[in-house]
Amino acid sequence: MQILPRGLAVACAAVAVISLSYRAPAAVVEEENWPRWRGPEGRGVAAGAGYKDEWTPNRNIAWRVPVEGKGHSSPVVWGDHLFLTTSIRGGPSGHSAPDHLGYDLKPGYKNPDSEESDHNYTLKVLAYHAGTGKLLWERTAYEGIMWDDRHKRNTYASPTVVTDGTLLYAFFEAPGLYAYDFTGNLVWKASLGNIAKGGMGPGTSPILYQDLIILQIDQEMGAGSAIVALDKKTGKQVWRTDRSTRRTWGTPIIVTVGGRDELMATGAEMIAAYDPKTGKQLWHATGLQNHPIPSAVAGHGLVFFSAGYPRKRVLAVKPGGDGDITESALAWRYDKGTAYTASPVLHGEYLYLMTDGGILTCLNAVTGEVAYEGGRPPVPGSYRSSLAAFGDKVLQTSEDGDTFVVRAGPRHEVLRHNSVGEPVWASLAFANGTIYIRGAEHLFAVR
Repeated sequence: MQILPRGLAVACAAVAVISLSYRAPAAVVEEENWPRWRGPEGRGVAAGAGYKDEWTPNRNIAWRVPVEGKGHSSPVVWGDHLFLTTSIRGGPSGHSAPDHLGYDLKPGYKNPDSEESDHNYTLKVLAYHAGTGKLLWERTAYEGIMWDDRHKRNTYASPTVVTDGTLLYAFFEAPGLYAYDFTGNLVWKASLGNIAKGGMGPGTSPILYQDLIILQIDQEMGAGSAIVALDKKTGKQVWRTDRSTRRTWGTPIIVTVGGRDELMATGAEMIAAYDPKTGKQLWHATGLQNHPIPSAVAGHGLVFFSAGYPRKRVLAVKPGGDGDITESALAWRYDKGTAYTASPVLHGEYLYLMTDGGILTCLNAVTGEVAYEGGRPPVPGSYRSSLAAFGDKVLQTSEDGDTFVVRAGPRHEVLRHNSVGEPVWASLAFANGTIYIRGAEHLFAVR
């Protein structure tokens, strides 16, 4: 069985409070800053419509700069700073990955596409000037062995950083969490233990909530799984809630419903909400029963959880309940159209899904009614980058580096076919009229 972690598309990061009645997000925040995985609210939607929707390697590229190493983390922007992480392979380490349980709970599981824990790695945090692409500083967060293998198409720098404008936080799972100021000084670092995910590598990104940085560290077949909150100023643990659900790669989000903030966590056996202040579980429901890799999105009074392997599934859940809400809170379910790694996007009244082959499905978010299915890109390809949107457009980016601009709404229409000329697995970032694209070898600014 082949598993591709969400790290291929990933990467979570600043205040992720989502109003469950749809509204246009605060333009000042979203236009100036893109502070976490999939933007200010984790939705992958940029405010404003002033972004270029047409580019080639020689057109509308304001700048391109080389990026050493490999990483699927997305760019994060705050003001004139842009942050990224990367991993650089070193020599043999002599280390062996831990033994993994299979889905039959027997030891000895080894995915045939797992590799690399027998090499040392250097993990770096990079800071660029968002306007010019100039490298401002780079810091080596960690250098040494990798505790677990990774999928051959994943990287050890797949989680996206998060920032609150004062500090930035880079999470590499087993190698730890690192807090830097904007001049590159290490403020603190913390270890959350030897996190392992079946030899598939990292992917879940951190998020910020008030004075807390929150991390979902589900691992293996449930042993050691937890959600953890640290004090963002010191790195000291504030709360930890153990979980029994197996490894996940999706990044949590926070929604506000009925005056209560709820931390939403995806999962195979269980989806659940927690009080982000204390970690207390508020409600739970039967999970996706598939590999929980895409991140959830929320709006219109619903939270949308999805998975794409081995079966495809979307659950539209009404938050705000207590206890087991499996029977009472499911608004609708749809069992087609989802991706293994790429997250969906909720834009306006529609939820857009994408398969690994780039085929789009558009659903009415409130009812689950199909607006269209089978929206094909004009060029075949594979897709790991998550869907994004701005204005009246939805963007899908393939591994080949092609970005197709699709008209938002209930009819499928491809408006543009763009390319940066190299593979792209990371998800797009938007800030100050610029689209930032992290390719296999370069970082691009489309403006």
